[in-house]
Amino acid sequence: MPFPNTVNYNWPVSFPGAWASENPRRSVLAWANGLRAGTGGVSVAAFAWVQADGASVLNTPPSDAATAATASASVAAGGVSAIAVTSGGSGYGAVPTVTLSGGGGTGAQATATIGNGVVTGITVTAPGTGYTTAPTITLSAPVATPAAPDGFVVREQQGLMTQYLQEATMTIPQGFMVTLADGGDVFCACASDAARGDVVCASVTDGGITAVAPGTDAPDGYVATGWRVALPAATGGLIAITKDAS
Repeated sequence: MPFPNTVNYNWPVSFPGAWASENPRRSVLAWANGLRAGTGGVSVAAFAWVQADGASVLNTPPSDAATAATASASVAAGGVSAIAVTSGGSGYGAVPTVTLSGGGGTGAQATATIGNGVVTGITVTAPGTGYTTAPTITLSAPVATPAAPDGFVVREQQGLMTQYLQEATMTIPQGFMVTLADGGDVFCACASDAARGDVVCASVTDGGITAVAPGTDAPDGYVATGWRVALPAATGGLIAITKDAS
């Protein structure tokens, strides 16, 4: 009898990261060299983001380059007469707060306007009194809202055993190919109770999954994904999530 040289392998049923049906599937398009796990690897059965280089994938959003705007004030007749924007900053999704301090006076107030994520102007709404020098202008920093993840990391047997007698891994090592699902039905674990039709949210720290009722904001540290719960389960249970792939 010859020594066995083949291995028969069948996918486990209903396992995190596996496709849950034969319904139409869609994956994130990639360049010729494909999408690859970034520094530290990528967890399977979690959501992930394509990084700024367009090729590496991580379970966290790309680092945000948002910066606070700066401005300087002018004083006339003891009041703040104008405020000029010296740098519009970047990444503003909401109007920042303008704070005036110092200058020897009190009561000056101003409001900012934004456009395309930058501060475009500041209007003095109250000049105040008693200013002998220009006060310091401070604008609140932009609060970044992470974008929805680019896709869900599905199992494609990309794992690499790194320990003797290790049987399984749910981490794709750095540099290995990654498949991101952007539509279809997949299995995953959920950190909360999940009802059919709930909105699926992804953690911005590890791509982990929780679910909230439709019309409910994503919890702190999570962002809505565009996926919905198809098969429900209690906290920690295995659920199926779905996104239209047509």
